[in-house]
Amino acid sequence: MRRRLVITIVSTVLFTGLILGIPLVIFSTIGIRERAQSTATTSAERTAELLEMRIQQGLPNDLETLGPYTNPGTRTTITLPDGTIEVFGPEQKGQVVSGKGEVAGVKVTVQQTSASIVSPLRVSGNIAVIIVLGMILAFFVAVRRSRPLADMFDQLAADAARIGSGDLRPARRYGLPELDQVADGLDSSSHRVSEALRTERDLVADVTHQLRTPLTAIGLRIDELTDAVERGDLGAARVEAFAAQEQVDRLTTVIDDLMAASRRADATISTFPVDEVLNQQREEWSALYAGRHRTLSVTTTSGVVVKGTPGPFAQILATLLENALVHGRGHVSVDVKDSAGLAVIEVRDEGPGIDPQLGSSIFERNVSGGSGSGLGLSLARALAEHMGGRLELVSQWPTVFGVFLPQLDAEGEELEVPAPASLASDRVDAPPPPSFDSSALTSSSANAASAVAGKTQRR
Repeated sequence: MRRRLVITIVSTVLFTGLILGIPLVIFSTIGIRERAQSTATTSAERTAELLEMRIQQGLPNDLETLGPYTNPGTRTTITLPDGTIEVFGPEQKGQVVSGKGEVAGVKVTVQQTSASIVSPLRVSGNIAVIIVLGMILAFFVAVRRSRPLADMFDQLAADAARIGSGDLRPARRYGLPELDQVADGLDSSSHRVSEALRTERDLVADVTHQLRTPLTAIGLRIDELTDAVERGDLGAARVEAFAAQEQVDRLTTVIDDLMAASRRADATISTFPVDEVLNQQREEWSALYAGRHRTLSVTTTSGVVVKGTPGPFAQILATLLENALVHGRGHVSVDVKDSAGLAVIEVRDEGPGIDPQLGSSIFERNVSGGSGSGLGLSLARALAEHMGGRLELVSQWPTVFGVFLPQLDAEGEELEVPAPASLASDRVDAPPPPSFDSSALTSSSANAASAVAGKTQRR
Protein backbone atom coordinates (compact mmCIF):
# COMPACT_ATOMS: atom_id res chain seq x y z
CA MET A 1 0.00 0.00 0.00
CA ARG A 2 2.72 2.47 0.93
CA ARG A 3 4.71 1.74 -2.23
CA ARG A 4 1.65 2.27 -4.39
CA LEU A 5 0.93 5.57 -2.68
CA VAL A 6 4.53 6.76 -3.14
CA ILE A 7 4.59 5.72 -6.80
CA THR A 8 1.25 7.40 -7.41
CA ILE A 9 2.30 10.71 -5.83
CA VAL A 10 5.72 10.83 -7.53
CA SER A 11 4.22 9.88 -10.89
CA THR A 12 1.60 12.58 -10.49
CA VAL A 13 4.29 15.19 -9.79
CA LEU A 14 6.35 13.96 -12.79
CA PHE A 15 3.42 14.12 -15.18
CA THR A 16 2.42 17.52 -13.85
CA GLY A 17 6.00 18.79 -14.29
CA LEU A 18 6.15 17.47 -17.86
CA ILE A 19 2.77 18.91 -18.74
CA LEU A 20 3.88 22.31 -17.44
CA GLY A 21 7.59 22.11 -18.35
CA ILE A 22 7.36 21.18 -22.05
CA PRO A 23 5.11 24.13 -23.01
CA LEU A 24 7.24 26.37 -20.78
CA VAL A 25 10.42 25.39 -22.67
CA ILE A 26 8.73 26.00 -26.03
CA PHE A 27 7.36 29.39 -25.10
CA SER A 28 10.65 30.37 -23.43
CA THR A 29 12.55 29.57 -26.66
CA ILE A 30 10.11 31.65 -28.69
CA GLY A 31 10.39 34.51 -26.21
CA ILE A 32 14.18 34.44 -26.25
CA ARG A 33 14.21 34.53 -30.07
CA GLU A 34 11.81 37.47 -30.14
CA ARG A 35 13.90 39.24 -27.53
CA ALA A 36 17.07 38.71 -29.57
CA GLN A 37 15.26 39.94 -32.72
CA SER A 38 14.12 43.09 -30.93
CA THR A 39 17.61 43.74 -29.54
CA ALA A 40 19.22 43.35 -32.99
CA THR A 41 16.72 45.73 -34.59
CA THR A 42 17.23 48.35 -31.89
CA SER A 43 21.02 48.09 -32.25
CA ALA A 44 20.82 48.48 -36.04
CA GLU A 45 18.61 51.57 -35.84
CA ARG A 46 20.86 53.24 -33.29
CA THR A 47 23.98 52.52 -35.37
CA ALA A 48 22.30 53.99 -38.49
CA GLU A 49 21.40 57.17 -36.61
CA LEU A 50 24.98 57.47 -35.35
CA LEU A 51 26.44 57.09 -38.85
CA GLU A 52 24.03 59.63 -40.35
CA MET A 53 25.07 62.13 -37.68
CA ARG A 54 28.77 61.50 -38.33
CA ILE A 55 28.26 61.98 -42.06
CA GLN A 56 26.56 65.32 -41.46
CA GLN A 57 29.46 66.38 -39.24
CA GLY A 58 32.02 65.24 -41.82
CA LEU A 59 33.60 62.65 -39.57
CA PRO A 60 35.32 59.56 -41.02
CA ASN A 61 33.38 56.27 -41.16
CA ASP A 62 36.09 53.68 -41.71
CA LEU A 63 36.56 50.33 -39.94
CA GLU A 64 38.96 51.69 -37.37
CA THR A 65 36.71 54.62 -36.47
CA LEU A 66 33.43 52.67 -36.29
CA GLY A 67 34.82 49.63 -34.45
CA PRO A 68 34.15 50.94 -30.93
CA TYR A 69 30.48 51.65 -31.80
CA THR A 70 29.63 48.07 -32.72
CA ASN A 71 28.94 45.04 -30.48
CA PRO A 72 31.82 42.59 -30.82
CA GLY A 73 29.44 39.64 -30.24
CA THR A 74 27.35 40.50 -33.27
CA ARG A 75 27.96 40.80 -37.04
CA THR A 76 27.20 44.31 -38.23
CA THR A 77 27.00 45.20 -41.94
CA ILE A 78 27.02 48.97 -42.83
CA THR A 79 26.14 50.32 -46.29
CA LEU A 80 26.99 54.01 -46.70
CA PRO A 81 25.22 56.34 -49.14
CA ASP A 82 28.20 56.22 -51.53
CA GLY A 83 27.86 52.43 -51.75
CA THR A 84 30.72 51.61 -49.37
CA ILE A 85 30.08 48.44 -47.34
CA GLU A 86 31.75 47.85 -44.01
CA VAL A 87 31.43 44.54 -42.08
CA PHE A 88 32.20 44.23 -38.36
CA GLY A 89 32.28 41.08 -36.15
CA PRO A 90 32.52 37.36 -36.86
CA GLU A 91 30.01 35.33 -38.81
CA GLN A 92 27.19 34.08 -36.53
CA LYS A 93 26.30 30.36 -36.18
CA GLY A 94 23.29 28.59 -34.75
CA GLN A 95 19.89 30.23 -34.39
CA VAL A 96 20.64 33.65 -35.96
CA VAL A 97 18.29 36.61 -35.93
CA SER A 98 18.83 39.89 -37.72
CA GLY A 99 17.66 43.45 -37.30
CA LYS A 100 17.79 46.28 -39.85
CA GLY A 101 17.88 50.06 -39.59
CA GLU A 102 18.04 52.80 -42.24
CA VAL A 103 18.49 56.58 -41.80
CA ALA A 104 19.17 59.04 -44.72
CA GLY A 105 20.55 56.37 -47.00
CA VAL A 106 22.65 54.69 -44.34
CA LYS A 107 21.66 51.01 -44.01
CA VAL A 108 22.72 48.87 -41.07
CA THR A 109 22.11 45.13 -40.60
CA VAL A 110 22.87 43.48 -37.22
CA GLN A 111 23.00 39.68 -36.92
CA GLN A 112 23.23 37.80 -33.61
CA THR A 113 22.33 34.43 -32.12
CA SER A 114 19.47 33.84 -29.70
CA ALA A 115 21.98 32.52 -27.17
CA SER A 116 23.54 35.95 -26.97
CA ILE A 117 20.54 36.98 -24.83
CA VAL A 118 19.76 33.83 -22.84
CA SER A 119 20.71 30.28 -23.69
CA PRO A 120 17.57 28.15 -24.39
CA LEU A 121 19.50 25.09 -23.25
CA ARG A 122 20.12 26.73 -19.91
CA VAL A 123 16.45 27.58 -19.57
CA SER A 124 15.47 24.00 -20.43
CA GLY A 125 18.05 22.69 -17.96
CA ASN A 126 16.70 24.93 -15.20
CA ILE A 127 13.16 23.72 -15.82
CA ALA A 128 14.35 20.10 -15.76
CA VAL A 129 16.17 20.72 -12.49
CA ILE A 130 12.99 22.20 -11.00
CA ILE A 131 10.98 19.13 -12.07
CA VAL A 132 13.57 16.78 -10.58
CA LEU A 133 13.65 18.73 -7.32
CA GLY A 134 9.82 18.61 -7.24
CA MET A 135 9.91 14.84 -7.70
CA ILE A 136 12.46 14.45 -4.91
CA LEU A 137 10.39 16.64 -2.60
CA ALA A 138 7.23 14.73 -3.56
CA PHE A 139 9.00 11.45 -2.82
CA PHE A 140 9.92 12.48 0.72
CA VAL A 141 6.46 13.95 1.35
CA ALA A 142 4.84 10.77 -0.02
CA VAL A 143 7.00 8.56 2.17
CA ARG A 144 6.10 10.63 5.21
CA ARG A 145 2.39 10.90 4.51
CA SER A 146 1.86 7.40 3.15
CA ARG A 147 2.60 5.74 6.49
CA PRO A 148 -0.47 7.11 8.36
CA LEU A 149 -2.66 6.66 5.27
CA ALA A 150 -1.52 3.08 4.83
CA ASP A 151 -2.12 2.44 8.54
CA MET A 152 -5.66 3.85 8.22
CA PHE A 153 -6.42 1.60 5.25
CA ASP A 154 -5.01 -1.39 7.12
CA GLN A 155 -7.17 -0.58 10.14
CA LEU A 156 -10.23 -0.15 7.91
CA ALA A 157 -9.57 -3.52 6.27
CA ALA A 158 -9.12 -5.09 9.71
CA ASP A 159 -12.45 -3.60 10.87
CA ALA A 160 -14.19 -4.97 7.77
CA ALA A 161 -12.69 -8.42 8.36
CA ARG A 162 -13.64 -8.28 12.04
CA ILE A 163 -17.25 -7.41 11.26
CA GLY A 164 -17.35 -10.12 8.60
CA SER A 165 -16.20 -12.67 11.18
CA GLY A 166 -19.05 -11.77 13.55
CA ASP A 167 -17.40 -9.19 15.83
CA LEU A 168 -19.97 -6.38 15.50
CA ARG A 169 -18.23 -3.66 17.48
CA PRO A 170 -18.34 -0.18 15.85
CA ALA A 171 -15.64 0.63 13.30
CA ARG A 172 -12.97 3.19 14.17
CA ARG A 173 -13.03 6.78 12.91
CA TYR A 174 -10.00 8.35 11.20
CA GLY A 175 -10.71 12.06 10.83
CA LEU A 176 -10.93 11.78 7.02
CA PRO A 177 -14.44 12.26 5.60
CA GLU A 178 -13.97 9.59 2.93
CA LEU A 179 -12.72 6.91 5.33
CA ASP A 180 -15.26 7.88 7.98
CA GLN A 181 -18.00 7.47 5.37
CA VAL A 182 -16.78 3.92 4.71
CA ALA A 183 -16.71 3.31 8.48
CA ASP A 184 -20.32 4.53 8.69
CA GLY A 185 -21.23 2.04 5.98
CA LEU A 186 -19.53 -0.75 7.92
CA ASP A 187 -21.45 0.22 11.06
CA SER A 188 -24.72 0.17 9.12
CA SER A 189 -23.88 -3.27 7.76
CA SER A 190 -22.92 -4.42 11.25
CA HIS A 191 -26.27 -3.23 12.60
CA ARG A 192 -28.17 -5.04 9.85
CA VAL A 193 -26.18 -8.23 10.47
CA SER A 194 -26.83 -7.93 14.20
CA GLU A 195 -30.56 -7.49 13.63
CA ALA A 196 -30.61 -10.44 11.25
CA LEU A 197 -28.80 -12.65 13.77
CA ARG A 198 -31.09 -11.53 16.58
CA THR A 199 -34.17 -12.23 14.46
CA GLU A 200 -32.82 -15.64 13.54
CA ARG A 201 -32.07 -16.51 17.17
CA ASP A 202 -35.51 -15.33 18.26
CA LEU A 203 -37.17 -17.31 15.48
CA VAL A 204 -35.33 -20.49 16.45
CA ALA A 205 -36.28 -19.98 20.11
CA ASP A 206 -39.91 -19.27 19.20
CA VAL A 207 -40.19 -22.27 16.91
CA THR A 208 -38.62 -24.51 19.56
CA HIS A 209 -41.00 -23.20 22.19
CA GLN A 210 -44.14 -23.45 20.07
CA LEU A 211 -43.41 -26.95 18.78
CA ARG A 212 -43.25 -28.50 22.21
CA THR A 213 -47.01 -28.71 22.73
CA PRO A 214 -47.90 -30.09 19.26
CA LEU A 215 -45.14 -32.66 19.59
CA THR A 216 -46.47 -33.66 22.99
CA ALA A 217 -49.96 -34.02 21.53
CA ILE A 218 -48.57 -36.13 18.69
CA GLY A 219 -46.80 -38.32 21.24
CA LEU A 220 -50.09 -38.84 23.13
CA ARG A 221 -51.88 -39.71 19.91
CA ILE A 222 -49.19 -42.22 19.00
CA ASP A 223 -49.49 -43.80 22.47
CA GLU A 224 -53.25 -44.09 22.00
CA LEU A 225 -52.68 -45.48 18.52
CA THR A 226 -50.29 -48.09 19.90
CA ASP A 227 -52.77 -49.11 22.60
CA ALA A 228 -55.55 -49.41 20.03
CA VAL A 229 -53.41 -51.60 17.79
CA GLU A 230 -52.46 -53.82 20.71
CA ARG A 231 -56.15 -54.20 21.61
CA GLY A 232 -56.96 -54.95 17.98
CA ASP A 233 -59.38 -52.02 17.81
CA LEU A 234 -58.70 -50.88 14.22
CA GLY A 235 -61.47 -48.28 14.29
CA ALA A 236 -59.93 -46.48 17.27
CA ALA A 237 -56.47 -46.84 15.72
CA ARG A 238 -57.73 -45.21 12.53
CA VAL A 239 -59.18 -42.28 14.51
CA GLU A 240 -55.95 -41.78 16.42
CA ALA A 241 -53.92 -41.97 13.19
CA PHE A 242 -56.06 -39.28 11.59
CA ALA A 243 -55.73 -37.14 14.73
CA ALA A 244 -51.95 -37.53 14.67
CA GLN A 245 -51.90 -36.53 11.00
CA GLU A 246 -53.89 -33.40 11.85
CA GLN A 247 -51.31 -32.52 14.49
CA VAL A 248 -48.52 -32.95 11.95
CA ASP A 249 -50.35 -30.62 9.56
CA ARG A 250 -50.69 -28.10 12.35
CA LEU A 251 -46.94 -28.15 12.89
CA THR A 252 -46.45 -26.84 9.36
CA THR A 253 -49.01 -24.11 10.00
CA VAL A 254 -47.28 -23.12 13.25
CA ILE A 255 -43.93 -22.76 11.49
CA ASP A 256 -45.47 -20.70 8.64
CA ASP A 257 -47.18 -18.37 11.13
CA LEU A 258 -43.98 -17.86 13.08
CA MET A 259 -42.01 -17.15 9.91
CA ALA A 260 -44.57 -14.55 8.81
CA ALA A 261 -44.54 -12.87 12.22
CA SER A 262 -40.72 -12.83 12.39
CA ARG A 263 -40.51 -11.18 8.93
CA ARG A 264 -43.22 -8.69 9.92
CA ALA A 265 -45.00 -9.80 6.77
CA ASP A 266 -48.55 -8.74 6.15
CA ALA A 267 -50.80 -11.47 7.38
CA THR A 268 -53.50 -12.83 5.10
CA ILE A 269 -56.30 -11.62 7.34
CA SER A 270 -59.54 -13.56 7.08
CA THR A 271 -62.43 -14.24 9.40
CA PHE A 272 -63.17 -17.29 11.49
CA PRO A 273 -65.60 -18.35 14.23
CA VAL A 274 -64.01 -18.43 17.66
CA ASP A 275 -65.89 -21.58 18.66
CA GLU A 276 -64.06 -23.80 16.17
CA VAL A 277 -60.63 -22.95 17.55
CA LEU A 278 -61.81 -23.17 21.17
CA ASN A 279 -63.32 -26.63 20.65
CA GLN A 280 -60.18 -27.85 18.89
CA GLN A 281 -58.01 -26.58 21.77
CA ARG A 282 -60.30 -28.19 24.34
CA GLU A 283 -59.92 -31.58 22.63
CA GLU A 284 -56.13 -31.27 22.58
CA TRP A 285 -55.64 -30.05 26.15
CA SER A 286 -58.30 -32.00 28.04
CA ALA A 287 -56.19 -35.15 28.09
CA LEU A 288 -53.13 -33.25 29.34
CA TYR A 289 -55.15 -31.59 32.10
CA ALA A 290 -56.72 -34.89 33.07
CA GLY A 291 -53.26 -36.45 33.27
CA ARG A 292 -52.42 -33.91 36.03
CA HIS A 293 -55.79 -34.28 37.74
CA ARG A 294 -56.86 -30.82 36.59
CA THR A 295 -60.06 -29.74 34.88
CA LEU A 296 -60.55 -27.52 31.86
CA SER A 297 -63.82 -25.93 30.77
CA VAL A 298 -64.50 -23.88 27.66
CA THR A 299 -67.61 -21.70 27.51
CA THR A 300 -68.30 -20.55 23.97
CA THR A 301 -70.73 -18.05 22.51
CA SER A 302 -72.22 -19.28 19.29
CA GLY A 303 -71.85 -17.00 16.29
CA VAL A 304 -68.87 -14.93 17.48
CA VAL A 305 -66.80 -14.20 14.39
CA VAL A 306 -63.53 -12.28 14.59
CA LYS A 307 -61.09 -10.83 12.12
CA GLY A 308 -57.79 -12.72 11.95
CA THR A 309 -56.34 -16.12 11.16
CA PRO A 310 -57.11 -19.24 13.20
CA GLY A 311 -53.52 -20.57 13.23
CA PRO A 312 -51.95 -17.77 15.29
CA PHE A 313 -55.05 -17.58 17.49
CA ALA A 314 -54.71 -21.29 18.27
CA GLN A 315 -51.07 -20.76 19.20
CA ILE A 316 -52.02 -17.91 21.53
CA LEU A 317 -54.60 -20.06 23.31
CA ALA A 318 -52.17 -22.98 23.50
CA THR A 319 -49.61 -20.73 25.19
CA LEU A 320 -52.14 -19.48 27.75
CA LEU A 321 -53.44 -22.99 28.48
CA GLU A 322 -49.90 -24.32 28.84
CA ASN A 323 -49.01 -21.53 31.28
CA ALA A 324 -52.16 -22.21 33.27
CA LEU A 325 -51.33 -25.92 33.35
CA VAL A 326 -47.69 -25.45 34.37
CA HIS A 327 -47.82 -22.37 36.60
CA GLY A 328 -51.48 -22.24 37.66
CA ARG A 329 -53.61 -24.31 40.00
CA GLY A 330 -57.06 -25.79 40.15
CA HIS A 331 -59.73 -25.40 37.51
CA VAL A 332 -58.96 -23.51 34.29
CA SER A 333 -61.76 -21.86 32.37
CA VAL A 334 -61.91 -20.25 28.96
CA ASP A 335 -64.75 -17.78 28.36
CA VAL A 336 -65.78 -15.72 25.35
CA LYS A 337 -67.31 -12.28 25.98
CA ASP A 338 -68.40 -9.33 23.94
CA SER A 339 -66.92 -6.12 25.28
CA ALA A 340 -66.77 -2.68 23.64
CA GLY A 341 -67.10 -4.07 20.12
CA LEU A 342 -64.33 -6.62 20.63
CA ALA A 343 -64.41 -10.34 21.20
CA VAL A 344 -62.64 -11.01 24.50
CA ILE A 345 -61.36 -14.53 25.15
CA GLU A 346 -60.39 -14.85 28.81
CA VAL A 347 -58.27 -17.66 30.25
CA ARG A 348 -58.52 -17.90 34.04
CA ASP A 349 -57.00 -20.26 36.60
CA GLU A 350 -57.22 -20.59 40.39
CA GLY A 351 -53.51 -20.40 41.12
CA PRO A 352 -51.63 -18.07 43.46
CA GLY A 353 -51.50 -15.33 40.83
CA ILE A 354 -48.60 -13.40 39.36
CA ASP A 355 -45.96 -11.62 41.40
CA PRO A 356 -46.82 -7.87 41.38
CA GLN A 357 -43.19 -7.13 40.46
CA LEU A 358 -43.67 -9.06 37.20
CA GLY A 359 -47.00 -7.50 36.27
CA SER A 360 -45.54 -4.74 34.07
CA SER A 361 -42.91 -6.94 32.39
CA ILE A 362 -44.65 -10.30 32.04
CA PHE A 363 -44.83 -9.93 28.24
CA GLU A 364 -41.14 -9.14 27.77
CA ARG A 365 -38.87 -11.78 26.26
CA ASN A 366 -36.96 -13.96 28.71
CA VAL A 367 -39.18 -12.83 31.62
CA SER A 368 -40.78 -15.75 33.41
CA GLY A 369 -42.62 -16.14 36.66
CA GLY A 370 -41.33 -19.68 37.11
CA SER A 371 -38.91 -22.07 35.46
CA GLY A 372 -40.10 -21.38 31.91
CA SER A 373 -38.14 -19.86 29.06
CA GLY A 374 -39.96 -16.52 29.17
CA LEU A 375 -40.77 -16.71 25.44
CA GLY A 376 -44.37 -17.90 25.35
CA LEU A 377 -46.24 -14.75 26.42
CA SER A 378 -43.94 -12.48 24.41
CA LEU A 379 -44.52 -14.55 21.29
CA ALA A 380 -48.26 -14.80 21.98
CA ARG A 381 -48.57 -11.02 22.23
CA ALA A 382 -46.58 -10.62 18.99
CA LEU A 383 -48.93 -13.04 17.23
CA ALA A 384 -51.97 -11.18 18.57
CA GLU A 385 -50.63 -7.86 17.33
CA HIS A 386 -49.81 -9.47 13.99
CA MET A 387 -53.51 -10.38 13.73
CA GLY A 388 -54.56 -6.83 14.58
CA GLY A 389 -55.56 -7.61 18.17
CA ARG A 390 -53.97 -7.55 21.60
CA LEU A 391 -53.08 -9.86 24.49
CA GLU A 392 -53.37 -8.31 27.95
CA LEU A 393 -53.03 -9.36 31.58
CA VAL A 394 -56.48 -8.49 32.86
CA SER A 395 -55.92 -9.58 36.47
CA GLN A 396 -52.86 -10.63 38.43
CA TRP A 397 -54.88 -12.38 41.14
CA PRO A 398 -56.53 -14.57 40.18
CA THR A 399 -54.56 -14.83 36.97
CA VAL A 400 -56.70 -13.79 34.00
CA PHE A 401 -55.34 -13.21 30.50
CA GLY A 402 -57.52 -11.66 27.81
CA VAL A 403 -57.19 -11.92 24.04
CA PHE A 404 -58.90 -8.97 22.33
CA LEU A 405 -59.80 -9.39 18.65
CA PRO A 406 -61.88 -7.22 16.30
CA GLN A 407 -65.40 -8.66 16.20
CA LEU A 408 -67.52 -8.75 13.04
CA ASP A 409 -71.26 -8.31 12.69
CA ALA A 410 -73.64 -10.45 10.66
CA GLU A 411 -72.68 -8.63 7.44
CA GLY A 412 -68.98 -9.23 8.01
CA GLU A 413 -68.21 -5.63 8.99
CA GLU A 414 -66.18 -4.67 12.05
CA LEU A 415 -68.22 -3.46 14.96
CA GLU A 416 -67.76 0.18 15.83
CA VAL A 417 -65.43 0.57 18.79
CA PRO A 418 -66.01 3.43 21.25
CA ALA A 419 -63.26 5.76 22.42
CA PRO A 420 -60.86 4.21 24.97
CA ALA A 421 -61.64 4.62 28.64
CA SER A 422 -59.21 5.37 31.41
CA LEU A 423 -57.56 2.46 33.17
CA ALA A 424 -56.35 4.47 36.12
CA SER A 425 -58.42 2.43 38.54
CA ASP A 426 -57.76 -0.96 36.92
CA ARG A 427 -53.98 -1.20 36.83
CA VAL A 428 -52.74 -4.78 36.65
CA ASP A 429 -49.98 -3.98 39.10
CA ALA A 430 -52.46 -3.16 41.86
CA PRO A 431 -52.22 -5.34 45.00
CA PRO A 432 -54.42 -8.46 44.92
CA PRO A 433 -57.85 -8.08 46.49
CA PRO A 434 -58.72 -10.09 49.62
CA SER A 435 -61.45 -11.97 47.73
CA PHE A 436 -62.27 -12.54 44.11
CA ASP A 437 -65.23 -10.58 42.71
CA SER A 438 -66.34 -11.73 39.25
CA SER A 439 -68.24 -8.51 38.61
CA ALA A 440 -65.11 -6.50 39.27
CA LEU A 441 -63.20 -8.71 36.85
CA THR A 442 -65.89 -8.19 34.22
CA SER A 443 -65.64 -4.41 34.66
CA SER A 444 -61.87 -4.59 34.44
CA SER A 445 -62.12 -6.62 31.25
CA ALA A 446 -64.50 -4.11 29.73
CA ASN A 447 -62.23 -1.19 30.50
CA ALA A 448 -59.18 -3.09 29.26
CA ALA A 449 -61.07 -3.96 26.10
CA SER A 450 -61.92 -0.30 25.57
CA ALA A 451 -58.30 0.72 25.91
CA VAL A 452 -57.11 -2.11 23.70
CA ALA A 453 -59.73 -1.16 21.12
CA GLY A 454 -58.18 2.28 20.95
CA LYS A 455 -54.79 0.69 20.26
CA THR A 456 -56.31 -1.61 17.64
CA GLN A 457 -58.02 1.30 15.89
CA ARG A 458 -54.70 3.11 15.58
CA ARG A 459 -52.88 0.16 14.02
